[in-house]
Amino acid sequence: MRHRTDRGATGLQTVAIAVLAALLVGTTGVILTTPEIPAAVCRAVGDVVGRDLGCTPATPTPEPPATDQDFEPDKCKVNQTGDKYSGVVQVAFVRIGENAGFTVTEYSDGSVTMMATNGAEVGAAGGFGADVALGELDAAAKVDFGGGLKFDYGSTWTFADKAQADQFRDQLDDYLADQWALSHPACYGMVCVPRPIHGTPAPPVPSTTFAGIETQASVSGKLGLSGTTQGPDMTQAQMTQLGIGAKLKPSAKWTMTRDNAQTPEDPSDDTVTHVTDLQFNSETTGALQLATGGVGSMVGMAFSFTTNARGEITSLKIVSTSEVVSTAGIDAQGSVTSGQGDHSTSVGGQVSGTTDIGDMVVTETSLTLDPTDTASQQVVRDWMGGSGGYPGLIALNSINPATPNPGDPFATLLYTQATSSTVNYDHVTDKQRFALNVKFGLAFGIDISSESSQTSATRATYLGAPAADGIRPDLDFLDCVR
Repeated sequence: MRHRTDRGATGLQTVAIAVLAALLVGTTGVILTTPEIPAAVCRAVGDVVGRDLGCTPATPTPEPPATDQDFEPDKCKVNQTGDKYSGVVQVAFVRIGENAGFTVTEYSDGSVTMMATNGAEVGAAGGFGADVALGELDAAAKVDFGGGLKFDYGSTWTFADKAQADQFRDQLDDYLADQWALSHPACYGMVCVPRPIHGTPAPPVPSTTFAGIETQASVSGKLGLSGTTQGPDMTQAQMTQLGIGAKLKPSAKWTMTRDNAQTPEDPSDDTVTHVTDLQFNSETTGALQLATGGVGSMVGMAFSFTTNARGEITSLKIVSTSEVVSTAGIDAQGSVTSGQGDHSTSVGGQVSGTTDIGDMVVTETSLTLDPTDTASQQVVRDWMGGSGGYPGLIALNSINPATPNPGDPFATLLYTQATSSTVNYDHVTDKQRFALNVKFGLAFGIDISSESSQTSATRATYLGAPAADGIRPDLDFLDCVR
């Protein structure tokens, strides 16, 4: 029989046993510094008794250092040979009727996009005709597929694979055939009867649609910025004095597209992408050392950012297009080169015959932002025209962020987190049109930068992880060149 004084002691004994167990758990097999032992025991006791005892939190496990693979972009710009692009991307135009059709893009991961365009404005040589397309967007033009079916110019459907894309095309064909049959009964003599129809429903709404053209003031207002970029444009002399390579224009026009993930009834997953030209400084960007080799002069520069349904910035891109004006310079491995084209050589003994005078070079820097990271969100907003940082100004080294710039929060964000790739294209005959195609592709999230059936990517690099010397090395981006 249990002694009467044992009554009520069970709870205390249980806690004592728990503390003893926790001491064993918290100290056995683990080497702890003296200040850590009480905290470890406290946490162990809390685990045993199932209560939060308000212990000092455990020291977080440090994040592993970033590797070069962490900074390799998912895919590169297109490499075109006729209608076929490299194993990375293939682009073709499918005509529907007389003046409508789709630019079909197949990606290396199997996904497919179909963009509604006017067939007359897609060049036979494979050029996208962005100069005309941007005018169509400005005029809010629509593409008429017949049968009363019209879509905004640039409307884009995204499919997981080619089978889904083919099913969409079959549905569209059947739907258009139905619409024609409904308006064209079969007549024999004086008797007309309805034609048979498939009963096919209308195609689904596009995932991405053109949302309009807005001014810098309107975009700044949506972001809740102070509008400090509304002053006069800086002169090149002023930008040169400050070491600025480019800046947002106070009078910028923004092309906007909306991605509703093909669920227009659910705005919670909508994103909006805003694209505009940057005012670049030809005095400082007229002799750029290019990562793919040689010296280039900038032809165009564009900037885009994407916001989610709550207005938080989820990504941004800076894309510059340059023309190779000299093959003397520094190659991707840091060796000094001299000469031209296939006969150029480097001091380091490496032949750099993949860059010729007249080639076009596209550098794309992309930054993905965590919507809940308020610090990064504020850095970007400050840069775009907020109350702090460097409103709208891009330091020259931030165009290709290989080196740190501790005094510039936006440049630091690009250096530490952004991916950056550089691709060299040959046989480009229309430089301005090429740069415009790059901007148009940026607006719709597609990789269309080639202008001629002869254009191909001859060399590609990307920035690796920051090294011990503080520099992000240029590494060969082999997936871009097949």
